[in-house]
Amino acid sequence: MPTTKLKNALYRIALPFFAPNCPRHPVTSVSGRDPVCIRDLESLHRKHHVLGSAVLLTSPEQYSLICTSSENPKHSACPETLFRVASITKTATAVLCVRLMEKGTLNPDRLVSEYFTNESARSALDGITLRHLLSHTSGIIDPSGLESAVNEGAPFTDLLPSSRRFQPGNSFHYSNFGFGLIGCILESVFNAPVGQVFRDHLFEPLRMNATLEACLLPSERIMPVTRVLPYRKDRDITVTSLGSRPLLSPDPLRHYGHTAGSMYTDILSLQKLLNVLIFKDNDSLSERWKKEILLEHASYGSLSPTLSYGLGLLRISDPALSDGIIFGHQGFAYGCVDGAFWEENTGRSVIMLNGGADEARTGRLGLLNRDILHWAFRKEMAAW
Repeated sequence: MPTTKLKNALYRIALPFFAPNCPRHPVTSVSGRDPVCIRDLESLHRKHHVLGSAVLLTSPEQYSLICTSSENPKHSACPETLFRVASITKTATAVLCVRLMEKGTLNPDRLVSEYFTNESARSALDGITLRHLLSHTSGIIDPSGLESAVNEGAPFTDLLPSSRRFQPGNSFHYSNFGFGLIGCILESVFNAPVGQVFRDHLFEPLRMNATLEACLLPSERIMPVTRVLPYRKDRDITVTSLGSRPLLSPDPLRHYGHTAGSMYTDILSLQKLLNVLIFKDNDSLSERWKKEILLEHASYGSLSPTLSYGLGLLRISDPALSDGIIFGHQGFAYGCVDGAFWEENTGRSVIMLNGGADEARTGRLGLLNRDILHWAFRKEMAAW
């Protein structure tokens, strides 16, 4: 993944020569309003080598759902296609947490060590609050070998001593490990597997077709993901090792791999999640707790000057894209470059989920997501 300026430059140079190409006209179906600037969207698919996608644009009055396909590899999306949305899971986790805060089940400023009875866990998490974890200000970094540790079932207490690098609350360090620990907290509080907690307190109340356990889904409905660079034929990933194992019982020391990026859902269900935060008349979450999520809690600084972070939520301040703040999240995993965003002042939203695409970035924002946001807010929906 191109995470540094040099790697980004080399990646973008190699992309036109070694990545699989998108068809000239990849759009296979449109629901709702016919797009005005459909050729511009197809051009972006070719530019970023998008391998099958679902794109949903909504305004308070209307919507347009556009599905595309690719031939080599063959990926085809429809409105019911299920996608692993990677780090967009963090927004779902944040919404779940603030719903529980509203009920008094969780407290954002309580020390998370107090949610555990295991003494090693309490000691390892000393000084960290749930607000720190949700805003990536816990001082925890991602350790090397994190994915292997998750898959092997190593307790998080083995990883924390080398992962706690900064004092909680002092600085922003994006951490999948830190965010994953929220799943351990939820299991400790409810004495239930984290997948069941999400199902009972988020997915079913919002009527989302979503899960943290891909093994419960029909595999033919899941969009496979292919990394476009380096491209390896027949190396699709449909279900990850983590998603292939059911969450049958709680294990608060070991279930730290799910809440950071393991949600599978369809694009219309993901819109239901965004609607909780977009609409002021939505009674599923009070205005107080919506403000907690949307408030700037940390900044990316010089690393990515247009980006800041709320609770499980990116905040984009870029006049080239919108006159107001754009809220949402992006997801990078195994080659997909997903995005789910909305405008602060208008309530217009754009979601793009795909089966693989160009992973180049500008700062920490995916170039594909930036281009899609510009197309959606400055071109397509501006013409509605």
